Amino acid sequence: MPVISILVIIEAEIATTHLIEQVLKACEREGIRYKVQFLDKLTNADFTPNIVPLFIRCGDPRAHVWAQTLVDACYPYLFYIDDNFWRIVGNSALAEYYRHPTIRQSLEFIVSNARAVVTNSNQLARFLSQFSKRVTVLPTFFDFSLIEDVQHQSDDRVRIGFAGSPSRADDLELISPLINPILEKFPQVVFEFAGVLPNGIQPGERTLFFPHTQDYKSYIRFQAERNWSIGLAPLIDHEANRSKTDNKYREYGACRCVGIYSNIPPYSDVVTHSKTGLLVDNSETAWLDALTDLIADPQKRAEMSQAAFEDVR
Repeated sequence: MPVISILVIIEAEIATTHLIEQVLKACEREGIRYKVQFLDKLTNADFTPNIVPLFIRCGDPRAHVWAQTLVDACYPYLFYIDDNFWRIVGNSALAEYYRHPTIRQSLEFIVSNARAVVTNSNQLARFLSQFSKRVTVLPTFFDFSLIEDVQHQSDDRVRIGFAGSPSRADDLELISPLINPILEKFPQVVFEFAGVLPNGIQPGERTLFFPHTQDYKSYIRFQAERNWSIGLAPLIDHEANRSKTDNKYREYGACRCVGIYSNIPPYSDVVTHSKTGLLVDNSETAWLDALTDLIADPQKRAEMSQAAFEDVR
């Protein structure tokens, strides 16, 4: 069997890069080998005749320079992307960065000239097709070995959780008005947030906050250990969010947690409403009704969490 060596080029270690490494590790039995190099450490010596470069989410002008060099040398490379950087909304530093003409030019050159562009989202694949006809969709997955030996929290509380980066604060606006009413109505409920708190919510005895972690294995083991009964997956409806990967569904399902999801892609593409999760409209009433329904019905939670687990498995 021929050995194929992948040079994984990243700007920083994030959950996405760890997930792609899981794919590559799983492919070792097929003759795939890989090494990771940071973009700012990249040198000519990293490129040998048997190496296939794989850029992950790189939009930095340095990536543009390397891509141009590879194109000029007729040296093929691959590109993986899991966010629609062209459609990020708001005025955050991240949004401003990806709106900069130099970054846009870098992204579009790298995508247009890649031998293959890989994503996990059909929505994002359709968007990227304006730059390249060589876009392929990688099926989503979950590595159950990450949580095989996890020790779960065990008590009578109904834990409702969300984990994500600080950039998800806007999406949490959908559920922040519901937290105090739910806590008042259901004394057994505890909300847990990791990495980001909804605006206007302070940590307390029944609203817990945990720091963000970049390491995917630690992140997913944390979710499993906390033993959430209900997982939150709010997404404001815009093109960038519709192009995201369905990570939350697979993570919640694997951890036997019932998810409540905004009724837009990517979740509406994978969740069977009232069987493997709840799909809800982005209104305060819809989210309040969904939370109230699941908190009050432990049997329904048990049936749906098992169905989601089996589906993800």
